[in-house]
Amino acid sequence: MNEKIARIGLGCIVIRDGQVLIGKRKGSHGSGTWSIPGGHVEFGESWEECARREVKEETGLDINQIQFLGVTDDYDIGEDKHYVTIFMKASSMHGEPFITEPDKYIEQRWCKWEHIPSPRFKPLENLMRQGVHPLATYHGKLVRDRIPEIIHSRGERVSWHIASANEYKEALKTKLAEEVLEYLDSGEIVELADILEVIHSLTALEQIPREQLQLIQKKKQEKRGGFDQKIMLDTTQ
Repeated sequence: MNEKIARIGLGCIVIRDGQVLIGKRKGSHGSGTWSIPGGHVEFGESWEECARREVKEETGLDINQIQFLGVTDDYDIGEDKHYVTIFMKASSMHGEPFITEPDKYIEQRWCKWEHIPSPRFKPLENLMRQGVHPLATYHGKLVRDRIPEIIHSRGERVSWHIASANEYKEALKTKLAEEVLEYLDSGEIVELADILEVIHSLTALEQIPREQLQLIQKKKQEKRGGFDQKIMLDTTQ
């Protein structure tokens, strides 16, 4: 029985000086399209090992700082084939690429990500449609409301989204810990202001008026005292 199965491919986006290395394919599916170095993940091979091997085999370059970037589901990329393609990104700061496998590539060049010419190899095209950019810095954290506007005013591209209720609550908790650590590290008053801002956001999320929080603070102070007398507890028995 000739059962068709999906195969695992891997492409590596090699970065240097703000550009990525691309090549024009030949002699295989996707012939005539622009793509990046890549191939099949071999049995027992890690994604990092595969990226390193494929780039070396196809371009002669050594790479470092290898990181996962994304995945695409690519059906019918030629000859009725189905691939799940893993994308990695890496840096290569030394040496010039050369075509080591002339049966696979016609040309290689450095190119801005936004200027990769068409037609593009379908897995690469699918990745670009996801909005992935290999030079983007992923933050994944809560920021003050005007931060996207400020970043954009500097001429930088920025993407953001509105957090769901659960995501927002967890992000505030993470932000509180982050700001406390920053204060402990720097001792600067501005960090205390950031801590206070996060606390106010948490109380608003829990629909607790600031006055109620202050009342709770006052009651605890009356019952157990504050920290004004600088008392350090040494031992108990």
